[in-house]
Parts: sequence; C-alpha cells; structure tokens
Amino acid sequence: MGWTMDNKVDDVPNISGYTIASVLMQFLALMFFFLALVAFMNGSVIGGIILAAIGVAWEILFVKLVKKIVYWKKLDKKYNAALHEDEFYEPLYKNDGEGNDFSRKLYCKKYDKHPKQLTEEDEEIIWQYTCDDFSYLLAWIIEKDLYQPSVDDDEDEAEESREDAAKIKARDMLPSEYLKNNGGYFMEDEVKESARKFVKEYYKGAYLDEVRTFAKEKLGSQLYGFPFRWEDYDAFKVHIDESFEKYGGNANG
Repeated sequence: MGWTMDNKVDDVPNISGYTIASVLMQFLALMFFFLALVAFMNGSVIGGIILAAIGVAWEILFVKLVKKIVYWKKLDKKYNAALHEDEFYEPLYKNDGEGNDFSRKLYCKKYDKHPKQLTEEDEEIIWQYTCDDFSYLLAWIIEKDLYQPSVDDDEDEAEESREDAAKIKARDMLPSEYLKNNGGYFMEDEVKESARKFVKEYYKGAYLDEVRTFAKEKLGSQLYGFPFRWEDYDAFKVHIDESFEKYGGNANG
C-alpha cells in the first residue's frame, strides 16, 4: 500500500510525548547506574549488579525509543515537505520492518539458532533478508546511473544519499544498508524520470516473480530467506536488463 497523505496521522505520531519519555528513560538509567556505583562502593556486589542490570534495561529502552523518534521525525519531515510541493511522490518501496519476524524465523531455521541467541551481526543479515524484494532492483538503478536524491531531501540528506549510492555502485555498501539509513523507504522520484515509469511498472509486475523463481532455482531459498551477495545480483540483473530493453530503454545506462 502506498504512502499517502490520508494515513499521516496513523504513520507519524505526535512525538513530543515520546521525547519526554525518552528523557525520563535516560534519567532512570543514569540514576540506576549511579545507585549501582554507590552499592559497589559500599561493598554490596549483588545489589550493585541488580541495580546495574536495571540501568542497562532502561538504557536499551531509551536507545530503541530514540531510534523510533528519529525515524518518525524523518518521515514527518517528508510529509511536511510534500505538502508544499506541486507534485507529490509516493514511496516506490516501503519496508517498515514488519517482515523481520518472518525473515528471522527463516534465518533461525536455516542456521539452527534460537531468536534470543541472535547477535547484532545476525540481525544485520536478517535485515538483508527483509529487503530481498527490492535489493536487486535498487542495486540495478544505482549501477545504471538512474538514481537521484528525492526532492524531499534537504541539502545534507541529498549529499548523504549521493555518497551512499556511490558506495553501492563501488560495491562498498549493500542496498539493504541504504534502505536502513533511509528508514526502509525508497521514493519513486529517486529514479530518474527517464526510467521511472519502467521501474514502477516492472516492480509492480514481473520483477518479484522473477526474484522468487531465481531464489528457488539458483539459491535454493525463498523470498525473504537469503542474504544479498553481489555474485547473485550479477546473475540476476540480466533479467532486469532484458526487461528494460524490451520496454524501450538502454540498459547500458
């Protein structure tokens, strides 16, 4: 479902209350860390450990809430910018992380891991899984020099996006990392106008079926169950090139 003005209230909450809550969480975390230090100084090791653990728990909640606030602020900024634009662009791709649970199950089953044992590195790979439905196409868009920053990006955001795109083209960054840096979004106007119609029609048409078939036949996997690898992209991108050529484009950029 596309990003529209109608769902602004549901998608972007009033973050003032969440900001106050985050400040309170940080205060509680610091307070428990201080109490833990006092307990250790007074010789109460067990008490200190318990208080420190509570402090860590509050700190984790604080970090998670701050990440959400940053994401909401960025999304709200895009909405507000769109209100002042003559032309409104929707996301070509939206990954808000809802598929993470499914990808996590596939990953845990594949590597015989328990969800509670997953490391930060595991979670990064799982995020790659959740981007299976767009990573190949995003890499192709950037490789063919069909990428441009969104009109909703300010100067700093546009420069950061250009730098990330350059890293992907040099294969120093994965498409999933770009999407993570942008809250899981890729706007339709991030594709140059010369190829925008093709990309939109192809993504909503044959593309996903081609990825599913490729994953099953070449990777022995299913969608949302494999990590992004450049050698796999090189094997798959011929499908995109062929579709673009049939559409009337020039796949050599």
